[in-house]
Amino acid sequence: PHQPTVTEIRITTIVACLEPPIKLLNTVHDAFGTPFVPAISNTTQSLITGIQNAKKNKEECIQLMEHVHQVLYALVNLHLKGETPGSLPPTTLYHVGRFMDTLHKIYTFVEAQQEGNRIKSFFRQSEINTLLKNCRAGIQDALQVFKIETGATTLTNAREIQIAADSIHQELLELISTLSDEGTSDQASSMYSTLNGSQMSSQSFTLLPAKPKIFHGRELELGEITTMLSRGPARIAILGPGGIGKTSLVKAVLHHPDVIAKYNNRFFVASDSAATSIDIAALIGAHIGLNPGRDLTKPVLQYLSRKGPSLLVLDNLETTWEPTSSCGGVEELLSLLADIEHVGLIITMRGAERPTKVRWTRPFLPPLEPLSAQAAKKMFIDIADDVHAPKDIEQLLRLTDNLPLAVDLIAHLVDYDGCASVLARWETEKTSLLSAGYDKRSNLDASIAMSLLSPRLVTWPGAIKLLSLLSILPDGLSDTDLIYSNLPIQDVLACKAVLLSTSLIFLDNKKRIKSLMPIRDHMQYFHPVTTSMVESLRKYFHGLLDLYRKYKGSQQVADNINQITLNLNNLQQLLSQELSGQNPDLADTIACIVSLNEFSGDTGRGWIPLMDKVPHVFPQPCDHGLELHFITEIFMAYSDHPVASPDSLVEQAMSHLTHLHDPGLECQFYIALGAYHTAQTGNLSEAIKSLETALILARSTEETNSQAIILDRLAGIKWRTGEYTIGHTLAADAQRLAKLSPNFYTEARALRTQSMCSMSLGDYKDIGFLLHRARELLKMCGMSNGFLYQHLMLSEAEVHLFRSEYQEARNIYLHILEVTSPDQDPNNHAYALLNIAIVDAEISGREDDTYRNIDQARTLFGRLAYVDEHNFCEVVMGQLQLAKGETFIAKATFEKYLQLFWIRHAEGTSYCLERLADTSRWGVSDSAWTSRYAVVYLAFSMKTQNRLALHRALRCLADVFLVHGDEATAEKLFNVALKGFSSMGIYHDSGICMLRLGDLGKKQGDHVKAAALWTEAQPQFERALQTKDAACIEERLADLERENSTNNLGN
Repeated sequence: PHQPTVTEIRITTIVACLEPPIKLLNTVHDAFGTPFVPAISNTTQSLITGIQNAKKNKEECIQLMEHVHQVLYALVNLHLKGETPGSLPPTTLYHVGRFMDTLHKIYTFVEAQQEGNRIKSFFRQSEINTLLKNCRAGIQDALQVFKIETGATTLTNAREIQIAADSIHQELLELISTLSDEGTSDQASSMYSTLNGSQMSSQSFTLLPAKPKIFHGRELELGEITTMLSRGPARIAILGPGGIGKTSLVKAVLHHPDVIAKYNNRFFVASDSAATSIDIAALIGAHIGLNPGRDLTKPVLQYLSRKGPSLLVLDNLETTWEPTSSCGGVEELLSLLADIEHVGLIITMRGAERPTKVRWTRPFLPPLEPLSAQAAKKMFIDIADDVHAPKDIEQLLRLTDNLPLAVDLIAHLVDYDGCASVLARWETEKTSLLSAGYDKRSNLDASIAMSLLSPRLVTWPGAIKLLSLLSILPDGLSDTDLIYSNLPIQDVLACKAVLLSTSLIFLDNKKRIKSLMPIRDHMQYFHPVTTSMVESLRKYFHGLLDLYRKYKGSQQVADNINQITLNLNNLQQLLSQELSGQNPDLADTIACIVSLNEFSGDTGRGWIPLMDKVPHVFPQPCDHGLELHFITEIFMAYSDHPVASPDSLVEQAMSHLTHLHDPGLECQFYIALGAYHTAQTGNLSEAIKSLETALILARSTEETNSQAIILDRLAGIKWRTGEYTIGHTLAADAQRLAKLSPNFYTEARALRTQSMCSMSLGDYKDIGFLLHRARELLKMCGMSNGFLYQHLMLSEAEVHLFRSEYQEARNIYLHILEVTSPDQDPNNHAYALLNIAIVDAEISGREDDTYRNIDQARTLFGRLAYVDEHNFCEVVMGQLQLAKGETFIAKATFEKYLQLFWIRHAEGTSYCLERLADTSRWGVSDSAWTSRYAVVYLAFSMKTQNRLALHRALRCLADVFLVHGDEATAEKLFNVALKGFSSMGIYHDSGICMLRLGDLGKKQGDHVKAAALWTEAQPQFERALQTKDAACIEERLADLERENSTNNLGN
């Protein structure tokens, strides 16, 4: 039997030793959501596979992996032994990010040691040596940093490691349990279900309050409560913030037919005037007709005990229950009332906590939430009538966050004053506009102010500060944000718990704390946030953007992207405030706005309006670096926002460069300028000049990622001009450099460019791999929903389009249309519209949709100043003109745009030539001019080495020879074309060749050959959705069968 070598034993050991810390890291992330941890865990898992398949440099791979193992344990220990167990400060996260960077380099090195690996072929030996050197330096840095902080030591064998891992796992579970106990309770349960607007309840002690006349959106809660009461006397707490509609709900319960039938005695007691449990007893006693006394607790209990089935409602109990001095007495009274078996008990209280000492009926009723949009609209219309513009109603309801009291009050205002007036007044008056009433049920500010007077908020003054901060944050905050932003609030998580318990804030489905719009407006007006609070959060958010810029495109930035995404509106709100007024850090604010715009574009959200404000507020004296950075972003964001006065901007940039010596920034400017000229002006010589200047600068600084970006841009230009082989080579070089960086985003871009060149060369076999690899890279760096990911989908659809798999292509384009918008991602949205039009023009039957899609795409491309794409829309219009028989107009259209596309846009040139060269499209007997175009098409396709275009040109020439009666030459050309189409999997063109060859066979008297070719052509046409051609085949086969039958009868 094979005896394992020392090396094999070491590999087996390290694999066994790495499994436990990976599991621990997964536990860490599940519990604490630490950034970078999933990326580290996934990459290490990939390394386990990689090291087992390594064929070279095994010793180096093993040493690196042994060190990785040490660092993984150190990362787990950081969560256990840090100052704040379970979380890491930003300074430590920076080092974790650097380790992730190193880990990816190790992965690239290990992957390159496998036989037959695609990665190895990318690298020169000197680059492999440099990569190993960088891996060793990075891992040594990580060991030094994390050993100093954690005291981590090397573990020596698998059994010892497993024992240690089990011990650490137990520590983690204890820590998670401890933090969970501290952070969860009834008070932190999910927030806010909604109710109908609060209405004035009767102050009578002898009558029940009236049934709500307007009641929407509480059917679910009403059903749950009545069901519980029908089963027997229940004990129910209706919780939620002020104005959420608790009283309206309980009134509806009291008047429900099932409740009336079950409980002969129903009592509604408003408790907000009571100070103690004795006061509550007195209110109940007065309601049921007892004589006044010093303490009616016992008489009330005796009375209710003697009565039949009864339902007692104590409304607004929080006034008496919240103060510490009276809380115990209230809970004791509730306990005594709950002990009476035939008495049902309902309390309504602001907040999210239920009083103790009562066995509340399960399942608990969750705290009420705001109304659904539909219910809020119904409520509004019931009050203000359905005579207002829907968009005005939606805008007004957004101001209320569907809080029932706010909806009720604003609807009454609109009924009196009209939508336009109310909207205008809200801009200056905010919640005070809804605060003209005399009590909390008709005055929004009074309702909110009452919640702010809760004794718990008095005990925790930091809670008001936190609520003030949340008033300017539409996205709310996560626990991670609260901890790492170093807010000047003592025990911020306790303050969060207090606000949750009083229902002034709620947890959304992402576990972020938020406050409703009316509360936010009230706090901004009466309790504005302090500068020190905003400053702490500003620094934290700026740090997130800096982290993104530093690690953009790498795997470790995925979690950072998620953090920024969840705070996008917060960032824009804070940055907008910082642009106005006196801001000593204005330059930093502008830099952040530029970074945020870059992030927004990368993730498919488009241009942010804050960019338009920047030119008016640049700090003085001039900050040349900052202004050049801003101009660079304007050019780089060309796909989201048209560049105004580009010549002036270039002149300004050149002026700034004379005051700077920053090769990195200068390089980025020339990259942006080259990209702009490529896509928008079509001045490819200027684009190449800019990119070559950038390449010199990037090489001078040895910045490999910038070099990769530039080579990819140059490859894209070569693809555009039809130099596909050169483009393919440049894209491969770009991939190699991106791997060395390492930068997944740049590598994915280069993979897409390479796939485009392969597609045009007719080499379809590797395109699937290239696009799949690019999508995986984007997922790993958290960019799977952004601009480039949609471009990859466009490329995937284009493969289907070229192969005439029209339905598959159309489905992808429709998906892109659904996930993009003309405002946030006009680029991809317009491409999807255009390509749907191209597909529909080929399969016919959707003429109206096609015209509409072309018009929309043309508008978007015009807005973006995309000249070539705008022209392509006109060319597709030519295809529609041709289909309608408008041959003269169509020919003029194709010839016009052929001249515009020539040389500078190979795909547009090929599209026009294919149509001008195809005799069968024009239905003309005089093929002189189509013949000339067929020859030009052939020459063009040979020059560009476009394999699909080459075989289409041969097919067009075959049709020309067929028209001229040279059937032998035509047959040879059809056969050559068919062989090429079949090898590429091109259905429609294969079907056409089979159809023509079948026709020739029939003419030559070979009916068997004709039938075989036509039969084979039919599924080709059906696959390409060519119903007319498929029907034509059916007719030919039927005619042939009849002819054969006739011949057989004659014989």
